[in-house]
Amino acid sequence: MDDMALARERERTITVLSIVVTLIVVGGYVAFGNSPVSMQLRSLFGVDDRLRPAVEADADGAYAFLETRSNGSPLGFSPCREIDYVVNPAGAPDNWAELVSIAIREVSDATGLQFEDQGVTDDRNFSERIDSSGNAEPVIIAWADDSEVDALADDVAGVGGPTLIQRGNLRSFASGSVILDTDITDRLDRQFGGGNAQLGLLLHELGHLVGLDHVDDPDELMYPTATSMTSFGPGDLQGLSLLGAIPCR
Repeated sequence: MDDMALARERERTITVLSIVVTLIVVGGYVAFGNSPVSMQLRSLFGVDDRLRPAVEADADGAYAFLETRSNGSPLGFSPCREIDYVVNPAGAPDNWAELVSIAIREVSDATGLQFEDQGVTDDRNFSERIDSSGNAEPVIIAWADDSEVDALADDVAGVGGPTLIQRGNLRSFASGSVILDTDITDRLDRQFGGGNAQLGLLLHELGHLVGLDHVDDPDELMYPTATSMTSFGPGDLQGLSLLGAIPCR
């Protein structure tokens, strides 16, 4: 083989090696990357990165979403990312830890979303849960009154909702907050008895956090007026299952 033929063969070998290395790098990015692009590519190729199995709700009832995409599908948290949360127990009932644990477990079981307890905090920032670098801070669960949170005025028992982020053309939930009114939660307990009323209220606001809106049906927990319901209704469960089934972002 002459020198020119050897040079051409060497070039072909280098080209093939470059292609193989590129494919390995791209494959690693798709397989292990946490960016929205890599997650979309894994979804395109049928790779399921869910942290928990999707939930099928064997129920039928009224439900509505806080935010939807142009095709009508709901916006929500990515089922492939943990939802970190912290609790500020100032002003909370004595059994706050049990209430939060039960409520988080119910929402997680109804959606297939994975929540992670990051402990207690003295943070009182209830607005945008995004830090100065643009990174999501944990969801915060807390108790307050209308002197601190204006939205709790006029007998509002609680407020809850997500913090949205946008990466390119993709919008999704990154964090959020749930704040319960200290005085009204006590009154609900006296009115309906025990801690079940507080559990129902916390579940209602966590429903908002993950993306449910109010519905005009008193047989659903997402009915806007407090009732004796202390668990999700059939429509609530159907909506929660759809929120937990969105593609990874």
